[in-house]
Amino acid sequence: MNEPIVAVIVGLLLALSAGVRVTLPLLAVCLLAHYHEITLPQNVAWLGTDPTLILLGVACAAETLIHFVPAVGTHLKALATPLSFVAGTLLMAVPLGDHNPLYQWTLAATVGGGVATLTNLGVTGARVASSPANVASLGVFGLIWNCGEMIISLLLAVVGGVFVFAGWIVGAFILVCLLTLAVVAAIRGFSRLGRRAQPAAS
Repeated sequence: MNEPIVAVIVGLLLALSAGVRVTLPLLAVCLLAHYHEITLPQNVAWLGTDPTLILLGVACAAETLIHFVPAVGTHLKALATPLSFVAGTLLMAVPLGDHNPLYQWTLAATVGGGVATLTNLGVTGARVASSPANVASLGVFGLIWNCGEMIISLLLAVVGGVFVFAGWIVGAFILVCLLTLAVVAAIRGFSRLGRRAQPAAS
């Protein structure tokens, strides 16, 4: 696997993270750049500056708190769809920064922005579909859902960082393990729903 492919994988992971929570991966990249753990391309160097760090810190805290109010959080996520496109584009552009600017921004907008937007729309739709369960649980399901969103977004950003700092072999291994766990959890969840539905149908 060569470096451009690794850059695309890292960008995709960060874009997916932005589709779940817009500000969290941006803040993570900003912190790494601010403390000189990574070097940003010149055309996005502003992402590691002090004003950007303060702005993203406040925005991330506000986004996290608002999402714990289920109805408000769902509306906010729907309204934030254009922001997820911008965030996904920026986050894909960061690892592609050493390449031609036309290649960098075209790929960043079409792949990174597109993936972040589709993920955001998918999460928003899932939130709307699960609203009856949240009402039935008196808001407990919504709290669990929001914690899950935050963990998933953070995990995606962390795996992207693993690709950068530990190499693609370690990153790929961790990514495959996480995907396997997700598939197993999904299969078990569907099987439980099927078992519950059978007595009701009979």
